[in-house]
Amino acid sequence: MLSNTNSELRVPGELGMQDFYPANFPDDVPTINLEKISLCKLLNGDKAEAERVFNICTTTGFFYLDLLDHATGRQAWSSACSIRQLGEDRLNHTQKEEKLLYKPSGGVSVFDRGYIVRPAAEAGHPDEREFFNIPQSEFFGTKTEGGGLPPWLSQDAASFKKLLKSGNTIACTVMSVLEKQLQLPARSLTKLHRLNDDSGDFVRVLRYAGAPNDDGDGPVGMPAHKDAQSVAILFTWLGGLQIPDPSAEIHDLNVKSDDWRWVRPEPGYAIVNLGDAMEIFTNQVLKSGIHRVIKAPGQQRPYDRYSVLVATRPENHCLMKALKSPLIPVREQRGEIMTSLAWGHSLINGIRKREAEATANCKSVVTNA
Repeated sequence: MLSNTNSELRVPGELGMQDFYPANFPDDVPTINLEKISLCKLLNGDKAEAERVFNICTTTGFFYLDLLDHATGRQAWSSACSIRQLGEDRLNHTQKEEKLLYKPSGGVSVFDRGYIVRPAAEAGHPDEREFFNIPQSEFFGTKTEGGGLPPWLSQDAASFKKLLKSGNTIACTVMSVLEKQLQLPARSLTKLHRLNDDSGDFVRVLRYAGAPNDDGDGPVGMPAHKDAQSVAILFTWLGGLQIPDPSAEIHDLNVKSDDWRWVRPEPGYAIVNLGDAMEIFTNQVLKSGIHRVIKAPGQQRPYDRYSVLVATRPENHCLMKALKSPLIPVREQRGEIMTSLAWGHSLINGIRKREAEATANCKSVVTNA
């Protein structure tokens, strides 16, 4: 039976997680000291903690969230660890041909349902990256026509549903704090992210292949990007995630190689960041964090890296425009005001265009939505 004490839940062996941490994160790589936020304090209305979150979300947009100081967070941490375990088992013990039958949907849903793989560059090597998405529509809101989980995942439906629910609670807790700090009417943001409204929320389980220690430093699967979401909650156990140093000069998504900093995984903490939707709702008062994923550092490099992501998106019919507040600047609207669903489709079209251009130039473009 799981213990609810912070100290025990942070020990890898408590959840049978010895395999989650096969090697230590190195001490000799440049890391960023993200602030650690208490979920318990946020849920209890702590003003100082709320101000800390707002300051973070108007600058880097990334923070650690302590999940073990409240029952809601402990549930999310336990669910994510269980899904990480079952994800490893399903990805490694299901034939690739069967996995490929779990196909993405069209439009923006290409990134919230289905199995996607990026094969190895050389024959005989393991696939560089693979992941599967579990959409919100499987359990909440309108059931997608032609949906349903494949046999190799359907047995785990209860676990995915539980994490989607607790992830939405955590995301809405963060947004409720931001509403108050922005002097918005109550529920201005949270009403756009109700669990039972059709939205494109998802749980994603990712595997990045390990690599020999002499196998270069190039990105694996996720070059610099922002998330086309409102709030992303990442559970990860090995290094790979990087964000720019706060002093870095950033032009579009271009960051100098020396300005990237590692984010050290912390047991019992999720890594939370805001996505592009929050920039739109606040005319960029809130920041969507730039990040990338590269091969794990040091002695962690040879091991496959598994992560679990919970993505919260605006409900499909909400308008992607700035909300009204004394703290949100008024700016002229450029172009047509789109619904969240249409906005998502436009992003996918842009990605496909970049992919076509990259293919023409014999390059590979991979992005995360």
